[in-house]
Amino acid sequence: MNNLLERRRAVEKNEKTTLFDRVSSWSIKDILNRDLFKQKRKIIPDRFGTVYEYVHCFIPHLLEETRTELFSSLKSLSRSPVFFTHSMEKRIKESSGSSSNTLLYDITLSNEDNFSAKYQPKCGDLIALTKTRPRRIDDLDPLLLVYVFKMDGDLIISVHVSRSLSPGEKHSIRFANSTLIQSVLQGNNQATEQCFCFGNDDDDSDRVLDIIRSTKLNKSQEAAILSCVKTTNCSHKNTVKLIWGPPGTGKTKTVATLLFALLKLRCKTVVCAPTNTAIVEVTQRLLALFKETCSSELATCGLGSIALSGNRERMGIDKKDDLLNVFLDERIAKLGHLFSPSSSGWNQRLESLIQFLENTESAYNDYVDPLEDNSEPYSDYVDQSEEEEEKDTFGEFVRDAFSYLSEDLETDMVDLYTHLPKSFISPGVVKKMEAARQALQRVRYFLKENGSGDQLIEGSFKMDCFKRLVTFDCLQALSLLPKCFEEIPDLLETEDIKKFCLQNADIIFCTASGAAELNPGRTGSIELLVVDEAAQLKECESVAALQLPGLRHAVLIGDEYQLPAMVHNEECERAKFGRSLFERLVLLGHNKHLLNVQYRMHPSISRFPNKEFYSGMITDAPVVQESIYQKRFLQGNMFGSFSFINVGRGQEEFGDGHSPKNMVEVAVIAEIISNLSKVSSARKMKVNVGVISPYKGQVRAIQERVGSLPSGQLLTLNVRSVDGFQGGEEDIIIISTVRSNGNGKVGFLSNRQRANVALTRARHCLWVVGNETTLALSGSIWGKLISEARSRGCFFEAADEKNLRDAMNDALLEDVSSSFGTLSIGRNRGRGEFFFDFAWSIKRHGFGSLFHFDDLKNKTKKVASMAIGDVLPKEYGYVVIVVVLYCVLNFWMAFQVGGARKRYKVAYPTLYATESENKDAKLFNCVQRGHQNSLEMMPMYFLLMILGGMKHPCICTALGLLYNVSRFFYFKGYSTGDPMKRLTIGKYGFLAMLGLAVCTISFAITLLRA
Repeated sequence: MNNLLERRRAVEKNEKTTLFDRVSSWSIKDILNRDLFKQKRKIIPDRFGTVYEYVHCFIPHLLEETRTELFSSLKSLSRSPVFFTHSMEKRIKESSGSSSNTLLYDITLSNEDNFSAKYQPKCGDLIALTKTRPRRIDDLDPLLLVYVFKMDGDLIISVHVSRSLSPGEKHSIRFANSTLIQSVLQGNNQATEQCFCFGNDDDDSDRVLDIIRSTKLNKSQEAAILSCVKTTNCSHKNTVKLIWGPPGTGKTKTVATLLFALLKLRCKTVVCAPTNTAIVEVTQRLLALFKETCSSELATCGLGSIALSGNRERMGIDKKDDLLNVFLDERIAKLGHLFSPSSSGWNQRLESLIQFLENTESAYNDYVDPLEDNSEPYSDYVDQSEEEEEKDTFGEFVRDAFSYLSEDLETDMVDLYTHLPKSFISPGVVKKMEAARQALQRVRYFLKENGSGDQLIEGSFKMDCFKRLVTFDCLQALSLLPKCFEEIPDLLETEDIKKFCLQNADIIFCTASGAAELNPGRTGSIELLVVDEAAQLKECESVAALQLPGLRHAVLIGDEYQLPAMVHNEECERAKFGRSLFERLVLLGHNKHLLNVQYRMHPSISRFPNKEFYSGMITDAPVVQESIYQKRFLQGNMFGSFSFINVGRGQEEFGDGHSPKNMVEVAVIAEIISNLSKVSSARKMKVNVGVISPYKGQVRAIQERVGSLPSGQLLTLNVRSVDGFQGGEEDIIIISTVRSNGNGKVGFLSNRQRANVALTRARHCLWVVGNETTLALSGSIWGKLISEARSRGCFFEAADEKNLRDAMNDALLEDVSSSFGTLSIGRNRGRGEFFFDFAWSIKRHGFGSLFHFDDLKNKTKKVASMAIGDVLPKEYGYVVIVVVLYCVLNFWMAFQVGGARKRYKVAYPTLYATESENKDAKLFNCVQRGHQNSLEMMPMYFLLMILGGMKHPCICTALGLLYNVSRFFYFKGYSTGDPMKRLTIGKYGFLAMLGLAVCTISFAITLLRA
């Protein structure tokens, strides 16, 4: 019996172990051990038998992913941010009945200027505490990790410090509600089938239809919302709805309209998203829809039924004024101020103003002649310096005191109808508050106009007007206001206010991780869960939200063809740890409602991704098919709505961070952005440009390059990775694919989900910059894109556009120059003439220390390629061929001389024969002389051809052919033995030489003018 009790206690103790407890029990050796959870990791199945199996299959992968991230942080320890502590004070040690033996500490940070990288701890950070500043991993041993859960100003943080646990301790999780989880274990469609339960309230259906019609949704959006709303009436089974929202199909608008309908129906709903950014965007869309239906005077009335919970700084709350009205921490502070039991509460401020207005004369008398025990009772109300001895007049006193009291009360009234849930403040009370605010403003305006000097004197007309305004207008309106709200419980502690807000909110926004804090005691029973961007959420991250108290229905909105959740560990990735619940349910055959009309992309942009990813099921909205939607920002077919721009001579370079970059592509993109900036300024036209690359190295290189370009207020530039652009859109999108090699290796560029995101961000223009050869050989979706571009006439060579060609040349030269020292190539940009001026500078400590040989070889290839393909005109190739033909002609002449030596018996090394020794001397000498003359002219001919051909390649080619032909007949005529026959046709060679000389002089003049 005792053994059974001990085992039960042990199980309960293990079940109460938190993730932080487990992680904080690891040693440095555990974190460095890649095989720590190797035996426990298994591929996550598609179906599950029990809730226990479902949940526990994720735990080893979750722990391994956490270990991987910690391991990554340790590798960069020398660059990690550091802060210094001033003191550490223990706050609480939780009782043994709590969920953990976690200790709580307040840490005061040093206020000295010794922070590295300007780091400040934030809520949610995991921090290692050491006695000395760590330089190596060993300096952290023994490891002590703490978790930041609260910030108090800039210098005080509150942290969890866990007990030490053994690495092998069993880790379990206890569930509050597993009802809905049961419906996602198996591969059946019951959880997503159409339900035929209907509510009894026809007014609710009418209200939903009115909302849908007012937001002008398309049929697929309307059907999705109606299906989800009907789900809330279903009581006989649990349901999980899937809404499939491809790019540009109005997914966020659909979600916002659904939530607005649920708000009107008072259906208690929790809305989750993977990130702070995503949840803030959905919240703002709902608030915008809410604002459209409210009057301008009461634009915030009813927002108390909406609550946004999360980290203030990471959500950027203070930069978004509209979010302050629904942010939970702000609401807690406001309600704490309004219902404070001290003298500063709402009812006390209302009573103070009423009492002041009823007794303005006695209040003024107390101000003029204060009692000894009540010195200066109204000193806070009036603006009076210490040196000023003269008291204010009655009008000035009343004006200042009333302004002080009434402005605070007006703020209180706005806060009340903004932050109180609608069930606690009726529309009638709100109308009375608005009437009271207007009455206060009338009195304030009257006092501003008539309160100076002695205008308000007893018995005067203005004094009588003031009394009537106060008595019959202001006091009457204030007397109708409730001095207290009896239904509201005593809100003495912050936790009480938080519980009150969450329990009475109809819509609660939070991140998926934040859903873990929504326990039954805080929120009450939840009817519906809505998960936005559900395909970006690991399935294990959905578990906390799926077990919300009372939850029976869920709506998942996402697109499994876009980016999934990020997984850092490759083993976990292969084990499907990054797969979302949305994707798994789709694989099991669950129905999903498709939003089938896209409103973002011009049809030329949407055509390829629609065909490749969505089987042509998406239609283009009428608005994107209109002719006005097709915009041309730059001249030339290359810069139409869709194009692939081939940059063939770029080369991928891997930096220290192993993230590749391609500086030639950077140069091309920078040139395009520069041209867009000029056009934007000239036309006074706003242009939003986005540059996307899969690689962080390329993103950094582009940011550094375009940062030096002149920027105007009309052009907005956004350079991000693919991951950073999900959910975003711009007028123009430029994609830099980076990879450039001969074997078609493109790494994770081949990921279809990343490609889908990149290709669907543009509204009007999409320009893809890349190496055609590499992408075509990759066998990836980019090869299909190139084929599509060719078939549609949208494939272009960057070198065909002069500005882009020049930018590529400069990038290649800059890259080579950075290794060799200084290299300059002068260029006349007017007509494409070029000249070289190489200046090599090698440092005294040796050639090899500047660069590796392989690097030198690659860069030399770049220079050769550049010289052949760009620096020299392509027609120069004809010049080279003609020069080679002349060399062949001279070899033929040499063979003819050799034959003559045998025929006329002239031995080597005799150059010319004498007639006294050989009767055929004249015949041999004519053959020899014809060859020798050609050799003598060769240097001059080559020089004139090479130099003159740089400016006039075609003319020099023609003159060179004339010279070669004339030289052939010159030699043949000479070989007859009659020297005069050499000039019959050979004389034209001299005209050719004269023409070449003129071309060369022309080139010289060009250089002198450059």
